[in-house]
Amino acid sequence: MPTTMAEKYKTMLNWRPNLIGQFVISMLLSLLPLSLVVIVFLNALNKQLDVTQLIVSNNYQVTKSFNALKQELNSLERATRQNWVLKSESLDKLIVDKWQSSLQSVDELTLINASQDHSAQWQRLSKTLQAAHVQLVEEKQEQAELFMPISDLMAELTLWLRDKNETQITDNKNELTSLQTSFINWLVALIPLTLIVGGGFLWRISGRLKGLTSIIDKLGQGHWQQKISVKGSAELVELGNKLQWVQEQLHVLEQQKDTFLRHVTHELKTPLASMVEGTDLLADEIVGPITDEQKAVLELIAQSMVRLRTMIDSLLSYNAIRTSKDSLSEVEFTYLINKINSHFEHRLGAREQAIKWQNHLPNKTLALPSELIEMILIQLISNGLKFSEDKQSVTINLALEQNQLCIAVTDEGCGIKEQEKTQIFSAFYQGKHSKNVTLQGSGLGLTIVKESVEQLRGQLVVEHNEPKGCLFLIKIPITTIQGVN
Repeated sequence: MPTTMAEKYKTMLNWRPNLIGQFVISMLLSLLPLSLVVIVFLNALNKQLDVTQLIVSNNYQVTKSFNALKQELNSLERATRQNWVLKSESLDKLIVDKWQSSLQSVDELTLINASQDHSAQWQRLSKTLQAAHVQLVEEKQEQAELFMPISDLMAELTLWLRDKNETQITDNKNELTSLQTSFINWLVALIPLTLIVGGGFLWRISGRLKGLTSIIDKLGQGHWQQKISVKGSAELVELGNKLQWVQEQLHVLEQQKDTFLRHVTHELKTPLASMVEGTDLLADEIVGPITDEQKAVLELIAQSMVRLRTMIDSLLSYNAIRTSKDSLSEVEFTYLINKINSHFEHRLGAREQAIKWQNHLPNKTLALPSELIEMILIQLISNGLKFSEDKQSVTINLALEQNQLCIAVTDEGCGIKEQEKTQIFSAFYQGKHSKNVTLQGSGLGLTIVKESVEQLRGQLVVEHNEPKGCLFLIKIPITTIQGVN
């Protein structure tokens, strides 16, 4: 029994709060008052909007019918005056029909809006029309003055109807404003409570999450020997244990991958060299003459071997990027530019292409890994030249902004489709090239660029280069800048 009680007491001391439970409670405490206020407001707003819709609908129908009645009465007055001169039976019949239609229109106005104010005005109008109808139609009096009461009353009702509509709209607007003000006041009163409750929960876990973020950053940088120790809720402790396991597995996988890449690339070079030598012997007809068809096949084989050699070199570069750690050296860009120009000299001459440098950097060496910077530029320039046509150029802009190295590489090629922008940096991805692009790469060039930029903790963005082509923007932070010795 004592042992059991001691275990229970120890369990109580080691109890850790559950993140989900904390989150649910804090959200309920912070959102419940706001939810109640929002529900009440939405209910009141919905009722007020119904009232608004009813007012607008009634006003529209009343105004539309009233304007139609005005036009009808004007037409009736003109027809009556004309009939006094023409004495036409058909016109008499038309006038009688118009009188009946006008009286029916007044009845429709009463049905549309049966409020006390409106009903009283429509009754006045109905009595005036009936009196004029008796004098003009039944008694056949031909006096223009008989239309004056109708005209005066219609003018008076026009002003009255306009003022009535404006008053209803103003009152409704005031109701909405009052409702909005009340809602805002409630929100302002509840915001401090919500911030306190929600902020307390966030503050409780933010410290633990910062530690996890630091651990994950180090994992991403390849620090496999760090000790992972996470304190806090049960979930965070469990997550720390999982991260420790993931670290060990990643370390093993990284070692296996590096070993695999080294062995594969080495083993591929030996048979490739033999294939190249044998193809050259056949092409030079050392072992005997060959036909034109055989020459075409040999050219195809030679092209495939060149591509295979490029892929092997790219794999070696890719593996070098993955295995290099914090190699810091100095970059002297004047020397680097000349080196890159020499690297592409034969390729530029074959297609009459050009590399244009816009170097705005100060005459200083930059404390950056020269191998990574060189690899980034070579891969981007090679990519731009490959997708550019003959006699076109690739432009490289180098600048220093706020202690950051800014590299902009633009080409005049076929560009990258919007749906491919998220895939071009994936390893071995081959995009859908333009029909004019016949060269095929290894699919690792842009992956190497992305890996290199990430290792330098920089930013990489690809955009359209108007009117055509691509624009790769790179920003790399520089720790120190030194003068040239």
